[in-house]
Amino acid sequence: MADQSPNWDILKEQYPSKLVDLLRGHFARGPFRITVHQLAIEANVRDGLATEFLKEMVAEGALAVKAEFICPCERSEPLTAEQANEESCIHCCRAFEVDLLKKPVEVDVFVHEAPETRDVRWMLALHGMNTTGTWQETFNWLVSRNYRRSVPVGIYKYGVVRPGAVLKFRQRALIRGLNARIRRLSGETRETGFGGIPDVIAHSFGTWLLGHALMDDQTLCVGRVILAGCILRPDFDWALLSQRGQVQAVLCHVATKDFWARVAHYIIPDSGPSGRRGFNDRLNVSHEVFQGGRHSDFFKETEMPALFEHVWHPFLTAPAIQPVAIAKTLPSPEWREVWWPFRATAFRIALLALAGGVALIALAALVLGLVSLWHLI
Repeated sequence: MADQSPNWDILKEQYPSKLVDLLRGHFARGPFRITVHQLAIEANVRDGLATEFLKEMVAEGALAVKAEFICPCERSEPLTAEQANEESCIHCCRAFEVDLLKKPVEVDVFVHEAPETRDVRWMLALHGMNTTGTWQETFNWLVSRNYRRSVPVGIYKYGVVRPGAVLKFRQRALIRGLNARIRRLSGETRETGFGGIPDVIAHSFGTWLLGHALMDDQTLCVGRVILAGCILRPDFDWALLSQRGQVQAVLCHVATKDFWARVAHYIIPDSGPSGRRGFNDRLNVSHEVFQGGRHSDFFKETEMPALFEHVWHPFLTAPAIQPVAIAKTLPSPEWREVWWPFRATAFRIALLALAGGVALIALAALVLGLVSLWHLI
């Protein structure tokens, strides 16, 4: 059985990128079988080049090769030796020599044997604080294009939230709104046969909302979670949520130049720079590093398709037995919150003081205006 993971970067130095990326996509989807001609057509390359590429994959132990019979119809259905000796194909029901004018052909089939990939039932996309989440539509398109069946994507939009990020009463309202949204969509998808709980991709303040919604309600459950530009505290207790059965797996996609994740702890209560340094828990949370990435660079048109194909899609579809991914370039998992005066508490006090000062000035101006009006009268 082929069980070696190919070095895709080295392969791209020897073969066309499109050819390598196509086969890499097949690997990400789990077990598959492919012929030289099928790969050549998909990648738009010569059969000879596809043959050379596949044989190298066999030599590296990434693929196995088997001789099989193929129906000469346009679908190229596989046949056993016994089925190839019949008069007609069991798949297309056409006679080989009468309808198709050819007998089944013996070809080499290149096979990747792997555990069946996980099924993605439906997804929920949560945007960040200072955006209406236009990236969610692009993500929806990527999901619909890459899976072999319809996968609904629920897009949760709560608008542009600036003061709401630092005011606790507004935070609680947003958490309740997300909780209700997940429950309503879960009910709708269950009724239509897609399954009950969603996988989630969240960005920035959306990551904060998701984490606190799960902590706030122990009956709320999601599947696998992708966090980009995450502003949850690095010591956030994902292990507890996993033990409760509220979350199946978590991937924190770290951006090494994420300024907003770095300063969130000083502005938003109960937040932290996990989007910049990862979580302290490296046993229950998978990590991936986006070198040189900034807070929202994940969703650029030049970045998101590749990130989806090579990072997010493999995480969502990996078998349940897949181990937690460890990123070697992360800072040490020893984050602690800063001293009390420098946390978001001090920022909120300053903000309230500023708002109070503005209100006093406005009140003073109103009083002076009324006094002037009285003197005129």
